[in-house]
Amino acid sequence: MNEIKNYGYLENLSLAEYFAFPIYIIIIVLISYYIQFKNAKKNPVYKYYTRGVILKVIGAFAFCLVYIFGYKGGDTISYFESARALTNLLIHRPDDFIKVFFEKGSIENYYLFDGRTTGYPWMQMFIEPKSYFLVKLLVPFMFLSFQSYMLSTILLSWASFAGIWRLFLVFTDVYRKTNFHLSISILFIPSVIFWGSGMLKDTVTLSASCWFIYSLYNAFIIKQKRLKFLFLFFISGYVIFAIKPYILFALLPGVFIWVAYNRIMKIKSNFLKYSAIPLVYVASFGGGYLVLDTIGDFDVNNLVNEASVKQADLKRAEYKGNSFDIGSYKTFDEALSLAPSAIIAGLYRPYIWESKNMVMFLSGTENLLYLGLTIFILSRIRFLRLFKILFDNPLILFCLSYSLLFALIIGLSTSNFGALVRFKIACLPEFLSTLVILNYFMRNRTVTKMNESDI
Repeated sequence: MNEIKNYGYLENLSLAEYFAFPIYIIIIVLISYYIQFKNAKKNPVYKYYTRGVILKVIGAFAFCLVYIFGYKGGDTISYFESARALTNLLIHRPDDFIKVFFEKGSIENYYLFDGRTTGYPWMQMFIEPKSYFLVKLLVPFMFLSFQSYMLSTILLSWASFAGIWRLFLVFTDVYRKTNFHLSISILFIPSVIFWGSGMLKDTVTLSASCWFIYSLYNAFIIKQKRLKFLFLFFISGYVIFAIKPYILFALLPGVFIWVAYNRIMKIKSNFLKYSAIPLVYVASFGGGYLVLDTIGDFDVNNLVNEASVKQADLKRAEYKGNSFDIGSYKTFDEALSLAPSAIIAGLYRPYIWESKNMVMFLSGTENLLYLGLTIFILSRIRFLRLFKILFDNPLILFCLSYSLLFALIIGLSTSNFGALVRFKIACLPEFLSTLVILNYFMRNRTVTKMNESDI
């Protein structure tokens, strides 16, 4: 639908895209309604399915309009154009496509493209392994959308909804009396709907992390169809590792706790029982590091150095005051000393008074609500009760572990609000769902653990 150019840059949406848009929407809604109708009798939470899909697609449409007509470009356009070139290479020269697809991006492979029949991928997207992995994933969506930016974004958004829906199924399977509030905290978060629906790494890694949790829950916690879910567990973990390995690093400590939880609870001594969880958590950092070091080149010191460089880079003047500063660091110890500020930034910034445009204002308003809810819950619940609730509910313990560690990482590595509001969506559903469940326990003061009929 879009003209192929040599280093062409998408500057507008074609008329054909606007005409095709309602057709794609109707098809998506009809399929979604069929899925809802088929499953609603067995599981009432499917009443939220179609409206969740519709909001996700609206988010994708809004995302396209903002980046085409508002920002007039960005990484999302670069991903699209790179995927378009790769798709054209498959159409015109399949042998070259196979070589380019299954090898790392290189200068030699770059010149297998041309300006007449394929167009060129963006060099930084082609050479950088994490970005190029996403470009490869986009090829099927390019085919199904006839190489339309808007339609491929909508299809990607629809596919990514499958992941966040699985996270919702996990929570509603464990906490069945809070379905409505969990639908808001997982499916209907405005920033997640918007930033998690675009042609960006964040959309894919958000969905993959939700699949990771869903397959973990089925394979290791309730132990059903283990072969199938072990496969999904490793595939989703691989996708996360290939694009944003720090998300996997944030997930793994909580994974060890969740999987080992039942064995820990069999310890008869309460003192040993509640002491074991922090010890296992600390040990899991080492285990997580060994796992990542075994499957790829992962080093904490390198991670700290890269985060420090990235943080400094995002403070440059060209970001027009949209940056913030929690402090500088060069070593792992210095980074840890900034942990409280980093976690607060990762979860609650930008503050509403730090907003310099409408997008940041909306994000700041949302963050203010999260901060208010956190303060309200923590002010109403006693520390010992909070401690007991967390240690009696392994899913909440896992989600809080992941949320805080993830917020720490992005708070240390991201000093630009524009990047921060995108990156943080990977932990928002887990964090807000933790607040929802804590609020449930606060209102039901005689309850410290869900009844078996609710699990």
